[in-house]
Amino acid sequence: MCGITGYIVRRPNPEALRRMTSRIAHRGPDGEGFHHQVSGDWHIGFGHRRLAIIDIAGGAQPETDASGRNVITYNGEVYNFRRLRAVLERKSVPFHTQCDTEVVLQQMVDQGQEGVAALDGMFAFAYWDDRHRSLLLARDRAGIKPLYYASTPDGGIIFASELTALLEHPDCPRTVDRESVAWFFFSDYVPPPRSILKGVRKLEPGCSIQWDNGRLSEPRRYWSPPVTSTSVGDDESAIISIRDLLEEAVRDQMVADVPLGVFLSGGLDSSTIALFASRHTSTPLRTFSIGFDNPDFDESQYARQVAEHIGSVHIEERIKEADLLDWLPHALAAIDEPMADPSIVPTYLVSRVAAKHVKVCLGGDGGDELFGGYPTLKAHRLAKLYERVPNALQRFVQHRLLPSLPNSDRRHNFVWKLERFASRFENDAQRRHLRWMGNVDLPQLPELGIEPALQPRLEELLVRPSDDLLNDIIRLDFTTYLPHSVLTKVDRASMAQALEARPPFLHTRLMDAALALPSCMKYRGKTGKWVLKAAVRGELPNEIIDRPKRGFGIPLQGWMRGALAQRLQDILSRSPVWEHELLSQRRFREYFDEHQARRRDRAKPLWSLLVLDDWMRRSLG
Repeated sequence: MCGITGYIVRRPNPEALRRMTSRIAHRGPDGEGFHHQVSGDWHIGFGHRRLAIIDIAGGAQPETDASGRNVITYNGEVYNFRRLRAVLERKSVPFHTQCDTEVVLQQMVDQGQEGVAALDGMFAFAYWDDRHRSLLLARDRAGIKPLYYASTPDGGIIFASELTALLEHPDCPRTVDRESVAWFFFSDYVPPPRSILKGVRKLEPGCSIQWDNGRLSEPRRYWSPPVTSTSVGDDESAIISIRDLLEEAVRDQMVADVPLGVFLSGGLDSSTIALFASRHTSTPLRTFSIGFDNPDFDESQYARQVAEHIGSVHIEERIKEADLLDWLPHALAAIDEPMADPSIVPTYLVSRVAAKHVKVCLGGDGGDELFGGYPTLKAHRLAKLYERVPNALQRFVQHRLLPSLPNSDRRHNFVWKLERFASRFENDAQRRHLRWMGNVDLPQLPELGIEPALQPRLEELLVRPSDDLLNDIIRLDFTTYLPHSVLTKVDRASMAQALEARPPFLHTRLMDAALALPSCMKYRGKTGKWVLKAAVRGELPNEIIDRPKRGFGIPLQGWMRGALAQRLQDILSRSPVWEHELLSQRRFREYFDEHQARRRDRAKPLWSLLVLDDWMRRSLG
């Protein structure tokens, strides 16, 4: 796992490339490398920071082929690299290292853009094809690894693993995109191809893009989630298939030449990964978790139960609320681009615990999005009944009943769920889902100073509908919330600690099979993740399999009234957000007052304001 940077420009700037690469040193503390060459009128500069995981002695980057002219700078792991290498060796392609980087390079030399689809793993890379004077940028199917890019005034291109690295180049745009701010406050993140900066783009998951002698192509999609559900026969066949694919995914992702462990929260997904990982190690598996003094957020007893069940060496660190607040500035500094999921704080802390012992950690990310683990699926079933409620009664619930109900600091409490369900209800299921999952709802965005014309156009995110509504919703979570929030959070939090986080659920064969299952295999009766639970039934304690889902959170509502209230007051008084006239200062003051008086729960939009303010101060000066 690494960090990559680079440019193709008419006027070279080696010092800027060094600054860009240095800015992401946390992603690769084991080594730094640069490559410079000239091709026609263009100067090619590649940078690389290395976190050595495989072939520690021989995997330095950027790497060139035998000609010295074709170059790659690569971030990630390709798990089928040995199989790809065998195919290339049959074509008499010579190899000089045992690293997957050289395999990806030779795959690109051999097949170019067409060769990306054969890669099974998590990756983002830049490949320079000198004969055609073209640059290929590519990103993995699920969006596990990030890649930003921007055009330069001379027709060139700059790219980097993180936005803050790109900002070290003088040609990087620095104007905040107002439309992206609207997306950020609606969904907690800025979905690609946008970024928070106008003119800076993010490559979408499952896509590649080519720059040819001054011309940048449109992104080319080499993989999309399956749309139609496939028949897998009876229940037992589906269960066996998922179990076998889990075994294969975990085994393949345990390949490393350095110590490896598992994030273990005690939930079904991480427990499943830990169970399978414990079977593929010659020494006791190490598992990691954190516990909280607030019982609303503490799952540590379940993590300990699973660790004892599988016989892992379990390492747990207890976190007090004061500790969370102490580490908050560090977690915010790890956010490369505004992203308002507050669980970045505990994710940062558990990554810090694991990084003291290992360099690679497997995690359960992707399980909910593949197998239907979110409670919103149950809400979509209730929506069919709510559609029959007379409009007058719906308006009464929204405008009279809900405002009269008391607020609570307990996360996702009944009032919060009821308010979200009713006030964001609409008949189109996908639009309804995005609003339910969002932060500030569409009708409230203009109140924040966001012009109606800049409101997020939800149609850009919708997936092609099928005859299986629940599967459409699962696919929508997979293409939006998973890559743009969950995986972004885990990447930034883990890489800030120079720790590689791998998600076996997103192994290509398992991912394809799970997405293609009909929703009746995922959500049956009142049970979500039905087939996954059935696959580990009898191998994990029933208490772990059947307990309700709980997220990885922090006491945000209380913080906004207590520990972070003064910071918010300072922001409301003075902030680059107001100086750039991005939002309504008056309205956010009203939000603050409403939250303090417990009239409305405004914790999430206030948190988003804090995140945006912090990012602008750090990144734009």
